[in-house]
Formats: sequence, structure tokens, C-alpha cells
Amino acid sequence: MLLSSVLLASMLQNPLCDMCWLRDDSRENTTVLAYLKNENKASERYLKPLMSKQENLLNEWGAIAGNKAEKPWLDINGYRYKTLNKGERGVLVRKNQQREYVVINMNQRAHDRAYYKLGNWSVSPNNRLVAIAENIVGDDNYIISIIDIASGEIQTQFLGEYADTLVWKSDNEVIVVENEANTYRPYKAVLRNIKTNTSVTLYQETNPAWLVSAYIASDAKSIFIQSNNHNTSVQYLLRSEKKSGIDPKAALRLVKPRKSSVEYYVDVLDGKYYIKSNQGGKFAIYTAQDVQREWTPIIQPKGDLTRWYLANRRIVIEEKKQGITLLEGFDLQGKKVFSNNLSKAASVGWMARNTNPASQTINIRTMGLSQPPAWTKLNIETGETVSSEADVYNQFSTNNYVSELIKVKHQGVEVPVSLVYRKDMLTDDSPVFLYGYGAYGVTMRPYFMPQIISLVDRGAVYAIAHVRGGGFKGDDWYQAGKGVNRLNSIQDFIAAAQVMKQFRIESSSTKKVDRDILALGSSAGGTLVAAAINQRPELFKGAALQVPFVDVLSSMSDESIPLTRQQYAEWGNPNKPEERNVMRAYSPFDNISAQNYPAMLVRSGLFDSRVPYWEAAKYTARIKALSTANNPYLLVTDLQSGHSTDRTKALRQQAMDYAFLLNLTNLNK
Repeated sequence: MLLSSVLLASMLQNPLCDMCWLRDDSRENTTVLAYLKNENKASERYLKPLMSKQENLLNEWGAIAGNKAEKPWLDINGYRYKTLNKGERGVLVRKNQQREYVVINMNQRAHDRAYYKLGNWSVSPNNRLVAIAENIVGDDNYIISIIDIASGEIQTQFLGEYADTLVWKSDNEVIVVENEANTYRPYKAVLRNIKTNTSVTLYQETNPAWLVSAYIASDAKSIFIQSNNHNTSVQYLLRSEKKSGIDPKAALRLVKPRKSSVEYYVDVLDGKYYIKSNQGGKFAIYTAQDVQREWTPIIQPKGDLTRWYLANRRIVIEEKKQGITLLEGFDLQGKKVFSNNLSKAASVGWMARNTNPASQTINIRTMGLSQPPAWTKLNIETGETVSSEADVYNQFSTNNYVSELIKVKHQGVEVPVSLVYRKDMLTDDSPVFLYGYGAYGVTMRPYFMPQIISLVDRGAVYAIAHVRGGGFKGDDWYQAGKGVNRLNSIQDFIAAAQVMKQFRIESSSTKKVDRDILALGSSAGGTLVAAAINQRPELFKGAALQVPFVDVLSSMSDESIPLTRQQYAEWGNPNKPEERNVMRAYSPFDNISAQNYPAMLVRSGLFDSRVPYWEAAKYTARIKALSTANNPYLLVTDLQSGHSTDRTKALRQQAMDYAFLLNLTNLNK
């Protein structure tokens, strides 16, 4: 693979840092921008013949879309709110009795902008103002605007470096969180008075490994300022009193001092405190009349407590046991009143859009790889279903598809793999699209997506490898793949690829099966996939990597890069020799060698503050330089976005990624 003259000259001048010139924190260096644009043009030339396939996929996704089940309203301050997918970016509407009207039109606010994202919104207690956090660059800094709901006029704007936290203390006061300059670390909670245009710093976190946030409790009166790192938290209580003349900073009450490896998260209802905490070793629910005094445990799940919801007469939790998610209801004394299994083969369910503690029902979202999304209401007194409505898709029948959860055995563990295929389309050489993430304890839910269905309808198998480091099997599964254990997640992905390469169903022929494996990974999933490819490139026919974190060792060694110190527990601390050695062993960029790399399409965003664009650029350049195979290694840098982009552009990118991978298989049509 030929190198550009600029890249070749750089490597010859500084062989110890052969790609360092690609880093430009300003995003304005003309040489770097010219390189990225040239790479984009080269990629466009290769991908141009695939544009018809891209359009076919987009048309299919549009054609299958039918009627969506009505999204539940959010109950806020006596009104009901929801976002609707009208136009390209949607609208926020409010309903009072039978009247509905638009509060925020994101389509208008995004007009003529290359990038736009509504990060958060929050309505004032008197329902007259709405605070919104908008991003117009693609990084993690937001502009805060306070808008009069009746007129639609902007009352004031906070221009600077803000996270998207928005918490109203009173009709004229809103709590926002400032980001640290250059690092994007949310570090300072500030109370802004809209009427007087003044501000008070409530809390500032000086430890660079800690992040600040804020939320309002279920009683709509108690506000919590929180600071946390990867495994420890501390909170301060602030009451949203309407009395004037009270110093809000002096009114902050420390809940409990920070204690290493102890997390707690407080909620309040009817004058009583309820706390989710792991102070006893495992997460449990505690209660207290005075949050600063002794806490009494009332719910102690045997599995992992992942989510909880506090209502007037019930506490509802999601408990995870070996990949099975249980929805369980308890009375306020901790007595269990119902238990429902939310997990079926390659499907999942979770609590969502519940904002009214007085309601006797809660909303559950369910879906699976071949099960269209549905909204279900449960009676929290009994756990019984009150109503359920699923999305309806055109020319789609669940009966045509097979969804499974298989277990891949290796290294003494069983790695779950969710997969879906069409029995009538599956052949001995059907390719497998294998997705992986495996970090931060995140569970990659087996979502229903028309995009996946389009692959399966062509005869492909789509699979998700729930490797260690993710949260599919609870906290122990997460701990087994993070930090110094990161190599476990990579080996899990390789093992899943090996099994899927030979995947067969009972009715298939007995001849040897050798399927093409197409790998997909985004962000931390890019680390997983790229590291697996370094170790076993022959297993993979191709890969599509989105904003991949591939220069792990260099980035984690540079504290000037945003959020580096907060990530030591997840990826390893390079200042510790043992952890540095592990990082060096798996860091994708540092382990590229002269071998036959599969075809790759790598995407990044110029303004990405989480995974800087130069990681993908350096990685792709080195692959081109060292690969001994004559495969395409394409770099596409979105010069107008960051870690994510808008829905329309994201769908077009996904369609091209699929077209690129399909073009490498026997399904090239």
C-alpha cells in the first residue's frame, strides 16, 4: 500500500513518533486538514461504486418503517411532555388536557448548522421557562439557553463550557455544571439566577479524576450535587426552598464523606430518604429518616441491582442474574410483591419514561433482535400488564426469524452471544456480522433495528458478543474485563468469532462450515475489535470501526487529553508498570505488525473530544504502512461532527458501512 509523501517524510524524520504530526488540538492546522481531506477523497473514490447499494439499504430501512407505538408522555409539573420525530431532528411538545403545542422545534434551531444536538431540557417549576443544552460543534461543551415557553424568545444564554446538566432550584434559578477548560471535565456546579444575572458556585471538584453532576429527587424539592469517580461517590443535599435571603452554598449538607469504593445515590419521597448504595459490599436499597444518620437496608438482591424507581407505594428494581434481567416490585418496607422476567432469547426489557411517583403504573420498554419494540404498562401494585402496544413494521413477520442466545465456552467461562438469522436464508457460507463493545460495564442490548433485518434478509447472521468488560452478566463480568483484565474481553471476542465462523443449525448439512466474519465496533468497541484483529487477523474478512479508541497507551499517558485521569480504572494507569505492560500488550495502535490485515473502513469526527480524530488517522496510516495484504484501508473523517452525529447522517454512514462489508462477501448484491 503506497504512503502519501507527507506521511512518508514524517516517518523518516521521526521514526519514534511516526504519526505524531497528525495530532492538532486546534483542529486548524492546514497540513493536517489537507491530509484528512485527501484521505476522505481516496475513500470516496473507493466507495463511489457502492453508493447504489447504500441507497438500496436506506430505501429498505425507510420502506419497512410502519407505525410506531405511541411514546408515553413525561409527567412534569402538572403538564405532559414528549419529543416527536417530526422533521430531521424532531420537536418537543407539551400537552395540557387535550391541547398539544410545540415547546422547542429542534428543526428550526438546527437550521443552517452543520452540526446540532439537543443534549438536555428542563422545565421551570412554574412551567413558564424551559432550559435547553445545545451542542453545535460535536465536542462535549454545550450552550445553555433559557426560553420563554409562551413567546419562544430566549431570555438569556450561558455561553461558555458547560455540561448538559440542568436542574431548576426555583422559578428563576437553575443549576448548571461547568466543564474544565481543555479537558471537558464537568467539575463545578453553579447556581445561575436568571432574574438578577448573578451566579454562585455551589461546589467545585479539585480532584482531576472526579466528575460533578446534579439531579432533583422524586419529591421535586431535594436537589443533590454529586461528585464521583469510577467506584466512589459523594453527595451534597440542597433543598429547593422558596425562602429568600438564604445562602444556597451554606445550605448544602454533606450526605456522607467519600469513602474509597463506596457509592451511594439518594432519592427522597414523602419526607423519607431512600438510598441505593454498595456500602455493605453489594448494591442494596436503604432507607433513613435522616440521611446523615444510620441507613437501614430494606432490599438486598441476590443478583446485581442495576436500576431502581421510587414510587409512592412501591420501589421497583431491575436485578441482573447471569444475563437475566428481573423486574421486581417491593412495598416501602422491602417486602417483595411481584417479579417479572424481562429477558427472553435475544430480547431485553427495561424501565423507561417514568416521572410521576403518584402513578400506579410504570412504563416498560421491550424489544429483541427479531422482536419489534413495544411499550408496556405494568400495575406496580401487582406486577400485572395493564396495556401493551408494539411498533408495526411493513412486510415484517417475527415468525420468519430465529433469535437465540448461545454460550461460547472458553477460558473456563461462558460468553453469551445474541444472534438472529432467517432459517430459510441461512446457508453454510452465510457471513456473520459480529458486533462488540465490552467496556464500562455497559450491556449492549439486543435492539430491534430495521438495519439489522436488512442484513438478515440477505442471508447474513447478525450477532452481538457480550464479552467480559461489559455488563451483560453483572458487575463481576464487568470487573473481569476491565483494566488489567482487558485481555479477557479481547480473547472473548476472538472466541466468539471462532464459534460463529463455524456456526450451524441442526438442519444444515454436515460439511465443514467456514463463514466470513465481518466485525463492527464503535468507540470502546473499536478497541475490542482492533485488538482482536491484531491477534487473529485471519479470522476476519473485514471490519467497520466508528470513532475507535485505538491509541490507548499514548492517550492514557497524556493527561492533557480530556477525561484521561477519569479512565485509569477502565483502561489501566500507565504510571504503574504492571498496568502499563498490560496496556502495551493490547493497545491496537502499538501492536500493528506486518501481517495480512482484513479490509477496514474507519470513521472519526474532527471535533470528537472523547476519542480524538488523530487516533483513527494514526491507526489507519500505520495499517496501510505495515499490512502485507492488498486490501482497502479507508479513513473517513467527518469534518463537521464529533463523537456522534445527527440521525440522518448516522443512517447514511451506517448504510455505507454495511455496503462496504457486504461487498466483501458472497452477498455482494
